[in-house]
Amino acid sequence: MIEPFSSQQRRQPRSFLAAYALAWAGGLIAYTPFLTVLLPIRFSVLAGGGDVAWLALCATIGAIAAGLSNIVWGWASDRWPAGPNRARLRWTMAGLAATAGGMAAIVAARHPATLLMAVACWQVGLNLLLAPLSAYAADSVGDEQKGVLGGFLSFAPALSAVSVIGVAAVGGGFERQMGLIFLIVAGMMLPLLLRGHARAFGQAEATPDRHDRALDRRILWRLWLSRLFVQVAEGLLFLFIYYFLRSVSGGALSLGEYAWTNAIVQILAIPVALAMGRLSDRYQRRKAPLLAMIGLIMIGLAGMALAHSWLLVVCCYGIFLSGSNSFLALHSAFAMQQLPDRRHFGRDLGLFNLTNTLPSLISPLLAAVVIGQLGYQSLLMILAALMLVPALLLSRLAIR
Repeated sequence: MIEPFSSQQRRQPRSFLAAYALAWAGGLIAYTPFLTVLLPIRFSVLAGGGDVAWLALCATIGAIAAGLSNIVWGWASDRWPAGPNRARLRWTMAGLAATAGGMAAIVAARHPATLLMAVACWQVGLNLLLAPLSAYAADSVGDEQKGVLGGFLSFAPALSAVSVIGVAAVGGGFERQMGLIFLIVAGMMLPLLLRGHARAFGQAEATPDRHDRALDRRILWRLWLSRLFVQVAEGLLFLFIYYFLRSVSGGALSLGEYAWTNAIVQILAIPVALAMGRLSDRYQRRKAPLLAMIGLIMIGLAGMALAHSWLLVVCCYGIFLSGSNSFLALHSAFAMQQLPDRRHFGRDLGLFNLTNTLPSLISPLLAAVVIGQLGYQSLLMILAALMLVPALLLSRLAIR
């Protein structure tokens, strides 16, 4: 039986939140520099002129493997061991070992088809790390700290952006770069793993009755859709943002300069999420911060479409990232609060994770069609208008 705690007692120390945020950032770094920089280059080496087709096929198969395996591993970590005292960190440690094995297979691949299969297997192993780690936050952090947790999670995109610069700058070849990624990930996971399992404050509330579960499912469905729309917008933007910024700069923007610009803007977006998360906890309001962040997303997208100077475009890009990073981090923490049954945290969060993988299946085609027909500015305005949908979904939620 789960031990009851008062509201004040049901709080994790900041050191735990920091260790968890660091581990979560390590999970992002496990795939961000590889998928964005190293994998395209590797296919160019192995496939030559057919690299784009192989990369597109790999992205599709990898997204399917990631989405399905995240649900399966989340469900498995719910079931074994049974009872309230989950062993999520043991599953995460197994996932870290599986990720290392997947990376070794990727390095050993010498043919495009072999590389594709290695990446798919690596995705399965990586999600063995990520799915239980996500559910561990739902287990461990009570509702009183969900906003602060969301603010801490906003460090992950910034650290992953910085990691891209660091990995790209390392010489010595593909093998050394992959080894560096794993060392970074393992080092960032270590503080959380060494702490041992935290008290299950997130499971302290009683399981809702059947009526409340049905209400929570309706809320979760709207939360899921609202996140999907934001993820589609973010996925579309990141597909062409380098080319758009390069066109605004008159073709003078190098890939390295873009990487630094992106990293700096990502870092500057962190204080917004931290402040919004703290205020969300203090006043126990979850809907208003999410709507405010959608407003920033809309302003940033519309501003990028209408601006003509390089500096103004970058500022609007910063506004967009402040909104999107904060929205996704706070949304993740708030969705944990709405999960209807503590026995299925891992499975339910795996279903939420589909909002991360589904956009990768549709974003490339949408971007190619819209940009080819209408151009960058029109796509940005369409994305800004599209944000009215999640705003409407969230505004109609019967929650504070």
